[in-house]
Amino acid sequence: KSHFFAGLMIERAFAEPGFRAVCVREVQKDLSESAKRLLEDKIKDFGLSAHFDCQRAQIVTPGGGVIIFEGMQDHNAESIKSLEGFDVAWVEEAQTLSKTSLSMLRPTIRKTGSELWFSWNPRRKNDAVDEFFRGPAGKPAKAHVVEANWSDNPWFPQELQDERREDEDKRPEECEHIWGGGYKK
Repeated sequence: KSHFFAGLMIERAFAEPGFRAVCVREVQKDLSESAKRLLEDKIKDFGLSAHFDCQRAQIVTPGGGVIIFEGMQDHNAESIKSLEGFDVAWVEEAQTLSKTSLSMLRPTIRKTGSELWFSWNPRRKNDAVDEFFRGPAGKPAKAHVVEANWSDNPWFPQELQDERREDEDKRPEECEHIWGGGYKK
């Protein structure tokens, strides 16, 4: 899931001069906890290093755009307004996003045509992101929810296949959560 969103973000940034994106986590004490390294790897993998400026705290995209990295707990109702005018907000590890953070972020990313992307591994039914997208009220009208799993990954390595089978045999109660996208018990 992370590789998909990172690749998509770099493709969009390359194709849309001035593209602005924010990569969000609930808590981010430093950039080592962000998606920055994965985005930098995608830039290299796509052969686009000459078009991006990977700086210490941000990535400058073609046409003067930027990709920044934020922790939602560092924001309040006033400071979140600094994220206005962004094309995309990608919430990585969204299962940890609080209801307060979700309710602040949603109306902030409001540029015409802007998008909110959420990637997460289900943890509990009452996690804010899970309730929002998969809860009793159903998903929002314009949302696209894709459940992706190890079985959908054509590059799933044999080493992980072996681990999954071992968990299936020895730890079946954990296997559905770890490998099958089920809720943690």
